[in-house]
Amino acid sequence: MRNRNEMSATISANVEVFDYLKEKVGDRKTKTEAYCDLLDKSLAGFVSPFLRKQDYDLQPCQCHVTVSGLASEWHWHRATVRSFLETLEAFGQLQRTKLAKSVIITMPLQTANVSAERIGQEEPGFAMSLQEVLSDWVIGKRSSADVGKSCGQLFRRTLAQMTERDNRSYPDNGSGTASANITRQEDTLWETILGCITYAALQRVLRKSRFDDSTPLIQFFRLDLGEEWGAFIEVSKELAELILNEKSDETDFDTDEDTERLKSLRSPFISLLAKAQEGD
Repeated sequence: MRNRNEMSATISANVEVFDYLKEKVGDRKTKTEAYCDLLDKSLAGFVSPFLRKQDYDLQPCQCHVTVSGLASEWHWHRATVRSFLETLEAFGQLQRTKLAKSVIITMPLQTANVSAERIGQEEPGFAMSLQEVLSDWVIGKRSSADVGKSCGQLFRRTLAQMTERDNRSYPDNGSGTASANITRQEDTLWETILGCITYAALQRVLRKSRFDDSTPLIQFFRLDLGEEWGAFIEVSKELAELILNEKSDETDFDTDEDTERLKSLRSPFISLLAKAQEGD
C-alpha cells in the first residue's frame, strides 16, 4: 500500500524537548547538540569571547559567534560548521548576518513574552470557554452575576497556568524576568477578557433590535440610492458613525434634510445589523 502524499508540517517544541533528545557521543557534538547549543546561545544573548571588544547591540534571540569558535566548541571542521549553518538557514531555523570575521545568528524563537494575539493560541481553552460563558449571557440564559463569577474563575485559572509556565522557564531567576513577564501577561489577559465582555454586551443590546423593522433601510437602498452598492457602503459608514460617534451631528451630507433622513434610518440600520449578527 502506498503512503499518502507527503505533507509539510510545523512542529512546536520547548527547549526542554531538545535537551531530552541530546545524546552525548564523545567530544564531537552531534547535529542535535549543535542546534541546541545555538538555541542556548541565542536565548542567553551569547557573545564569543573573541569578540568582547566589538560593539554590537544584540536583539532578543540573537548571538554573536565566529565560525572558528563554533568549530572549536563542537569539534567540527570550519567547513562543516558553515554547511550546517547554511542548511539550518535554508530550513528557516535561523538567520545569519555576516560581518567581517564573525556572524550574528538570529533564531526565530517564541519566548515567554506573550502578546494579545497569542493569548488564544497558547491558551486555546481560554477563548473557547469565555465565548461559551458569554454566549449564554447574550441570549439571556444566565444572569450578569453568574456569568461574572465564571469569568473571574476563568481569568484566575488561565493566569495561574501562565505563571506556572513562566516559573518553569525562569527557575531561580533573581533578575525578576519571570515576574515582569507575568505582569505583562496579566495586563494582556485583562484587556482580552474585558474586551470580550464589552463586545458581548454590544451583542446583547443589539439582539433586542432583531425584530424591529429594517424595511425603511432596504427601501432607501433600492429607491433613493438606485441600488448603488458603493453608495450604500458609504451610507452605512455614516450610520455607524452616527450611532457610535459622540459628534453624531457631523456628517458628510450636504443639508439638514439629508442629516435628518440619515437619523431616521438609525433604527432600521440597527435592526439589520442585529439580524445579521443572529445569522452569524
